[in-house]
Amino acid sequence: MSQESSFSSRFPSCIMCSVRIFGRKGETVGQDKRKKAKAIKGNQIEQTSRKNLARFLLLFVVLAVGFFALFYFWKSGVEHLQEWTAFVSARFLSLFGFSVQVTGISYSSSGVAIEIIPECTGLYEIIIFSSILLAYPGIWWKKLVGVGTGIAILFILNLIRLLILALIGMRDPQLMEWVHLYLWQLTLILFVVSLFLIWLSWIRRPVPKVFTSPASSQKQAKTSREKGEK
Repeated sequence: MSQESSFSSRFPSCIMCSVRIFGRKGETVGQDKRKKAKAIKGNQIEQTSRKNLARFLLLFVVLAVGFFALFYFWKSGVEHLQEWTAFVSARFLSLFGFSVQVTGISYSSSGVAIEIIPECTGLYEIIIFSSILLAYPGIWWKKLVGVGTGIAILFILNLIRLLILALIGMRDPQLMEWVHLYLWQLTLILFVVSLFLIWLSWIRRPVPKVFTSPASSQKQAKTSREKGEK
């Protein structure tokens, strides 16, 4: 009787131990499944990111090469742009009281002559900036707004650049050459990158309710509630 009673007293504890063991195994299997699911999801996200990056780079190269080829063969259009840039730059310089003479794509003032070549029109920076925005995934109307605003800002910046170069050239022609070749080239690159980052932060902002339809607003609200519940 004593053996039977001792066995019966140990029997429930054996059951509890087996239940704990099986429970731990079940938890381990569940954790492994969750880890595998996270790893699979991470791999899918990584593959998608690589595909999006490859698509962006390919589209950027195609657009940039296409724009450069267009303006390379459309020489009359580039010449008109050079003449227009020279005319506007001269008018801009005359606002500061300088006497400026314009001849085609060149203008001179106070012994300084500046010739507007295609690189001096800001065309190359505009092509790079526009190609980046058009290749980047996003809403088309925001791309067009960004391209239009960026072209205007880059053109104004280019006029300021030409004005500063003319003023420096009146004082020190050698310094003008250094600023033109090194300082302003770096400055324009930084401006292109900065404009892209500003545009990128703008397109990632939530759209105001004024510009969203009731259906899309309800959908966004539903999505927010589901995220909150999770």
